[in-house]
Order: sequence, then C-alpha cells, then structure tokens
Amino acid sequence: MKKPLIISIIIFIVVSIIALFLVLNKGHIGKIALVPTSAEAEKEVILPQLTLELEKEYLSSKDKKDTSTMTVSIDGEVVTEGVEFESSDENVVKINKDNELVPVKDGKATIKAKYDGIEATKDIKVITPIKSMTFTSTNSTIRVGKDLQMKLKVTPSDACIDTLKYSSSDESIATVDNSGIVTGVSAGKVKITVYDSYTETEKTINLTIRK
Repeated sequence: MKKPLIISIIIFIVVSIIALFLVLNKGHIGKIALVPTSAEAEKEVILPQLTLELEKEYLSSKDKKDTSTMTVSIDGEVVTEGVEFESSDENVVKINKDNELVPVKDGKATIKAKYDGIEATKDIKVITPIKSMTFTSTNSTIRVGKDLQMKLKVTPSDACIDTLKYSSSDESIATVDNSGIVTGVSAGKVKITVYDSYTETEKTINLTIRK
C-alpha cells in the first residue's frame, strides 16, 4: 500500500475518533467547549422582547371620544419614539395622529406595533355597550345537583355581552359559569351577580338551593 494512502487513512481515523469524542462529550474537551451547546446557541439568537399594551380592551362604537392609548416596551423599557402602529381593519379601529385608537364601528381588529425590525400585536374590540340589564328568571329555587340558566335581558338588544362576568357569593352552595348557568351544590341561600366590565355596573339575584 502506498504511503500517501496509509497517511490519509490514519488521518481519517483520527478525525473520526475526535468527532465521536466531541459528540459523546457534548462538544467539550475537559472544561473547554469546542462546539457551542444548544443552550449556548439559543442564547446567541435571543431577540429583544417587544410588548404592546392597550389602555382598554373594548371601545364604544357609539362614542368617538372613547379612545385608547398604547404603550410599547422593549425588554421592560417603555419606548416612545420610532414606533410604527398599524390597524388590521381601519373600518373598525383607526389610529389618530396622537397614536390613540379611535372606534369606527362594531368589530374586532388587531393592532400591530413595529420597532427596530421586531413586532408585537394586540386585539381590540369595538362594541355597542350595554345600557341596562335585568334578570328575568322566574325560578328562584334550584335543587342540589340541578342547573338553572339565568335569563338576562340587556338593552339595546344588539349590545355586546362579551363584557359580562357571572359570580357566586358562595361556591360551596352554588356555582355559576360565564354563560349564566347556575348549578346547585348544597342547601342554602346564595347571591348570583353579573358584572359588566365596560360600564362597571352589576345586577344581583337571590337564589335558594334545596336538597
């Protein structure tokens, strides 16, 4: 066998052994890292974190003065200059010269903030607010283990009910879900409340749970 061929084979074997050694030792010889670990590689590609916060989650389509401010932060530091904003649907929400969100008509839009090549988004809804709400359930008694669908009348009829949240004064007696379904748990008296987060108003009804 010719000498150059023998040398090539030896070099190939040595390189293969070194490569295998590095794989088995995760790229380290002793405490020296010759090949970056996955954790080290991840650190190298971590980008700054951009966040977008809206002052309000809902805006009223009936009140053009019902605007919302926006706050952009990068890694926790508030950014006030060099940010570009964009609405996914200007027929629902527009952005004025002061970078405030202005309602146009009922619907949902996604707001995008761009800064230094990175982006952040947040959804906002334009709604018809509730003017009044009344419980119309005639049954004030529930048996343990039974359900009762609370009937709530709101005006105007096209008002948004996404802003409503139900709660029970004592969940050991009765629970209520966000659809207004009350479930009797144990005998006793309980108060069910519905709260409108937009108008910050609430209505309550007293129920009796029987065995």
